Amino acid sequence: MKRAWILNDLYVAVQARKQGIGEMLLHKAKDYAIETEANSISLSTSPDNYSAQGLYEKHGYKRDEQFYHYELNLD
Repeated sequence: MKRAWILNDLYVAVQARKQGIGEMLLHKAKDYAIETEANSISLSTSPDNYSAQGLYEKHGYKRDEQFYHYELNLD
């Protein structure tokens, strides 16, 4: 069994976008995952966030089309 890193809050502030920060964050996350011998990195974004989807796919992330993910909010 190996580690699997889950990035729940990968976010770049609106005023800081289009400056390569998202790519830097993805590179750092990948470097850390390799350093810690993880097996994978998972992240999510909203269905209408096409910029993020394009960035993730550009860096080799594949959209999960096999499973639906569910959440129960208890707040």
